[in-house]
Amino acid sequence: MRMLLLLFLLLTVSVAYSQQKINVILIGLYHFNNPGFDEGKVNERSILTKENQDGLEHITNIIIEKYKPEKVFVEYDYAEHDKLNVLYSLYKSGAAYYKADTLNDFNKRFYAENEIFQLGFRLAKKAGNDSVYAMDYDRVPIRFNLLKSKLENNPYFTFPEYKASITAMEDFMNSCLSHEKLEEVLLCLNSDEQYALNKGLYISFLNRVNDSTEFFGSDLVASWYKRNLIMYANIQNAIGAADKNIVIIAGAGHAAMMDEFIKNDKRFNLVTFAQVLSGAQK
Repeated sequence: MRMLLLLFLLLTVSVAYSQQKINVILIGLYHFNNPGFDEGKVNERSILTKENQDGLEHITNIIIEKYKPEKVFVEYDYAEHDKLNVLYSLYKSGAAYYKADTLNDFNKRFYAENEIFQLGFRLAKKAGNDSVYAMDYDRVPIRFNLLKSKLENNPYFTFPEYKASITAMEDFMNSCLSHEKLEEVLLCLNSDEQYALNKGLYISFLNRVNDSTEFFGSDLVASWYKRNLIMYANIQNAIGAADKNIVIIAGAGHAAMMDEFIKNDKRFNLVTFAQVLSGAQK
């Protein structure tokens, strides 16, 4: 009887351990190098200031102390994973990972300031990770350039109404960026309000830009979902049996989508940025 009880307890512990969910720390950001590609435009906030660099150190130290992630995922072309890790190997060794004198100003800002390097590389190096994981896929056509013409005869809402919703999102993002500390900026960008504004634009407005023969709006929204689902699949399929904690670093719009995906993925436990900072001292 005792032997049967012992076997039952061992089996229970084994099953519970095997079913333990992977912690997914989701961090939505403004693009640190501010390339201006997104529909919503945000104000400049240099990540290179001492205050913001101190913020990055504080944030990464907390993540290492509480989670020490096995994998860090960044918004870099999935097909260029090997190229990304050549750069990361240089960064990890303390060598220069880009040559500023060979680049134009746009690319200089990308390599010097983008969150891939400023946050992703920094965090992965502190965690002792051998690789950084690319997840992006931007080959899905999302035809925002046609939106104005499609709204000319739309009976449901006008282009100025669409622009007003974009302005509301820009105003919210810029209010986030106006916070003094980087930690406060990221708490704001990863709030339920920001996620709702981002997703609401697609569902409340863009999905309705349809007529009886052409479904432009629904196709546009579906394309945005498709891009994010492919990115998410790249993350899902990179997870290994030994992974207990991972970090996803992405633009705020992508994070709004992935928040929904993670909550519905039985393998994962979503860790919000607010939970990361919870109880942290500075």
